[in-house]
Amino acid sequence: MSRVQPVVDVVAGSRLRVPTSGSGGRGPSCFPPCVLHGSLSNAMLAYCVFFNNPTGPGVTLTATTTVAIDLAAVPADVDRVLVTASTEAQGARFGDAAGAVADIRGSDELRLDLGGLTTETVVQVVALYRRGAGWRLDAIAQGYTAGLAALAEELGIDVGDDGPAPVAAAPAAAVPDAPAPAAPAAPAVSFEKVRISLAKDAPDKTARIDLRKSGGEPGWVLTVGLEWDGRGARYGRDGAVKKYGTGDLDVYFFCRNEVTGEYVVISGEQGHRGSLEQWPHVHHLGDSLGPGGNGRPATEQVRMTPTENGDILVNVYQSVDNGAGAIDTFGRPRVAVRYGRAGADGLPGPDADEIVVEVGNGRNSFWATVAHIDVEGGVLSVDGETRYSAFASERMPGLDTAGHWVRKPKDGPVGRSKKANGGVGLTRYDGMCPPA
Repeated sequence: MSRVQPVVDVVAGSRLRVPTSGSGGRGPSCFPPCVLHGSLSNAMLAYCVFFNNPTGPGVTLTATTTVAIDLAAVPADVDRVLVTASTEAQGARFGDAAGAVADIRGSDELRLDLGGLTTETVVQVVALYRRGAGWRLDAIAQGYTAGLAALAEELGIDVGDDGPAPVAAAPAAAVPDAPAPAAPAAPAVSFEKVRISLAKDAPDKTARIDLRKSGGEPGWVLTVGLEWDGRGARYGRDGAVKKYGTGDLDVYFFCRNEVTGEYVVISGEQGHRGSLEQWPHVHHLGDSLGPGGNGRPATEQVRMTPTENGDILVNVYQSVDNGAGAIDTFGRPRVAVRYGRAGADGLPGPDADEIVVEVGNGRNSFWATVAHIDVEGGVLSVDGETRYSAFASERMPGLDTAGHWVRKPKDGPVGRSKKANGGVGLTRYDGMCPPA
């Protein structure tokens, strides 16, 4: 990786990623790339990408330390893209971030050393500006000890506080041709690492993952599934499995289409595994190998392409094929939701976000809904409350047209023995949700 020269030509249409890092865990973590239009001597702010507004035309904040720039997607009237970094959120200065650097990764990989900064808390890292038919990269590395306020003042951005307006301020009505009020901004993207385990007796059985943190970067994977260690599993004092048990469970994913009111059930059975290419954009990865297969717990899971059209129930069926007894006798059954960059096996890697919900079903019921999963505004929510089917009923619980849980839907799927029915565990796999 070569060092950045003061000025470098960039091929038109290039895609760049600009991450920063610093040792000691106190490196710069705030990236507000400011996109400017107008002449360089009299620039005007076109838009600003930051935590509360992570995406703009051609510019996306993909993580707390990384911004991605697609020069081909930058509007024609934008002359300049300025990338800045800050240590204010950590209450630190750049002098505390020993070895701070910014890497510019495109067709070439370049590095900008920020180690010469001391008391500064904000720095202009690099600027990209149009030159002829292409772009030119300017390594700036100019810092500000007065922080974001000083940078904003230089760029002409209003950073007034939320207190009362000064008496001398002109009323908004006096401004000619004032634009219509902007729509409410979307909630800020949460880049917080999620590692949540919800116990059976947890008072709050809900948790969330902000799916927008991927910034549209390819290679992120979302999986939802049920894991169990088997009846008779033995555990060490540290809770680790010493010996896996036996027993199988049938897991069905009830998917509601909130536009049409239809539903479809995804399972590990042939012909019902679904596809990522069509609604509900869910694909079952196949029946489990049973507890202990490949030295792992039994797992039935699906891979999902996040969609806001509908929600999903994770339903577990306790048929006569699996023996009598409550579901939680199958060796710590738990719902696992994982989201992150794919590992070597194509599933979320070791650094993925994870929500684990312990199944609290202590009843000898045929069905248990162990999770209700929904995506709204780019945020995935998990409701891990265990709900049970009606007494002695093999009718699978479902959702009505408004997304409310229904214990015994009329004309819904009914569970049955796979052994006695050629491997087909339900009477039906699609239909209409009951009206709300």
